[in-house]
Amino acid sequence: MIHTLINKGFLPYDVQMVFASNGAEGLEVAAREKPDVILLDVTMPVMDGVECLGKLKADPELKDIPVIMLTAEAGKENVLKIAKMGVRDYIVKPFTEAGIIDRVSRLIELKPKTAAAPVAAPSTAPKKARVVTDPLKILVVEEHPAIIESITKAVATRGWKIVGCPGPTEAQAQIAATVSAEDTPDVILISLAYPGKAAFKFFHSARSHVHMKNIPVLGMAVKTATFEQSEARDSGFSGILTKPLELGELPDRIARAMELDITPLFYAAEGDCEAVTLPQDLSETASVDLSRQSRTRITNLANAGITKLLIDLSGVSKIDIPILRAVASIVHECEKLDIQWRIVGTDTDNLPNLPVFIASNAKVAALKDVPNPFKGKNLVDIHPTRAAAAASFK
Repeated sequence: MIHTLINKGFLPYDVQMVFASNGAEGLEVAAREKPDVILLDVTMPVMDGVECLGKLKADPELKDIPVIMLTAEAGKENVLKIAKMGVRDYIVKPFTEAGIIDRVSRLIELKPKTAAAPVAAPSTAPKKARVVTDPLKILVVEEHPAIIESITKAVATRGWKIVGCPGPTEAQAQIAATVSAEDTPDVILISLAYPGKAAFKFFHSARSHVHMKNIPVLGMAVKTATFEQSEARDSGFSGILTKPLELGELPDRIARAMELDITPLFYAAEGDCEAVTLPQDLSETASVDLSRQSRTRITNLANAGITKLLIDLSGVSKIDIPILRAVASIVHECEKLDIQWRIVGTDTDNLPNLPVFIASNAKVAALKDVPNPFKGKNLVDIHPTRAAAAASFK
């Protein structure tokens, strides 16, 4: 009966159906055919759907195939069990042809057999801007308007757009199957405090959208909500933002989740030189990512024939760990590639002592893997302006 209904429902579409009569047979078919989607009935002879699902998820070659479970209304406790095992969706019996077509179409593109021309399959690659200066659409699902407002202000300088929703139900329209790739969010921030595991249901719903399989999703929770944080990590969330949010670091956390190139925020051409400007409020996250990404940036400078770099610390009045890490990493890369460097700054009392500060903080955990390019030096020359620094190059 179910086979007939499913087969009839998919007749108008260009798909190949393969059926199995029980869980054991289903495992064999799945291993042989490697289907795009598996429809798995909970109630079957020989091996039931729950046991079959467990074996599918334990198989490295089959674990990533999306599974839609078919269950009776009386099987709600089974639904809770299978949800924890990684099922992508479930349908309560009895169901209609239209209902099952709708669920499957959220996971893969269904092409009609009668289509006049082939339709290109939508890309499943993450829709991510690769540079921090690109526009982003950030979906924030949070019940407290003040938090949405504070997030909006925190990312305003980046030019990113915030779409705020008070709950997962209201946010559902942003991730509906009908939303085009161009209109889906680039990243989602969602509170984990909603009752009934609503945030996790929303997460799985977003993941079922063909254009949102890989976009970053960050959960927001208070520090003591350790269970929710652990469940979010186990479910595949990209990270956790602890409330109260560190708003100064928030744009950098989003950039890291998106794997964005942040160097355009700091590097710019300066005549026949390149200049990198480090602000006083350089966050820990930005410092780590800038230090890592500077390797590629400085290598590209060398490849382009640019051999002079100005490190502008004019806005720095306090030398903290993020500044020390960034300076040491940038100078280290310059030394490796024979790029000449100069430091610009106005704090003539402290900046000349950068080598001493880096050496004395070498055992600090945050700097343990940072190279010290100033070994053997106690002082470094500081130039009052970029012009003066550029004129000192040979």
